[in-house]
Amino acid sequence: MNRTLIEDTVTDVLTRSNSEIEVVLENLFPGKRLIGGKYNLDDHRITLYLGALEEQCLILFGSLEPFEEYVRVVLAHELGHANDPELEYLSDRLVNIRGSLPRTRITLRLEENAWRYANRLLRMENPAVFDTIMGQSLSSYYELLPEYAESAATTA
Repeated sequence: MNRTLIEDTVTDVLTRSNSEIEVVLENLFPGKRLIGGKYNLDDHRITLYLGALEEQCLILFGSLEPFEEYVRVVLAHELGHANDPELEYLSDRLVNIRGSLPRTRITLRLEENAWRYANRLLRMENPAVFDTIMGQSLSSYYELLPEYAESAATTA
């Protein structure tokens, strides 16, 4: 991975989004989960975990050929969280709600909000890559909540 190329990619996406949010590049998410990016509401900062993003890209596409586009899509998604007007409200609900199904519904709404933003920002650059990443990201929610997958398919 060419770090300068990734830094240029980050700058390009931030410029397109008209955002001045701080983006930190690290290797791996602390812990055992394969997290590629994270928006932190408390410090209004996005962290991209490049080692995890490489691994995700290899799993999803079988090569690192689309890695730069992969980074663009994940960053756009995280910017979607940063710009979500419902984020604080939904995050508070998530903390206070009981039951895995209601929590999954709220988490899915957070994810769909972020994907809508990313879609508007850059989907048309490479729809096949974008749709593959988004589909993989949302698939586990739709498996648990098939009624949402059906409604998402009809509004797409």
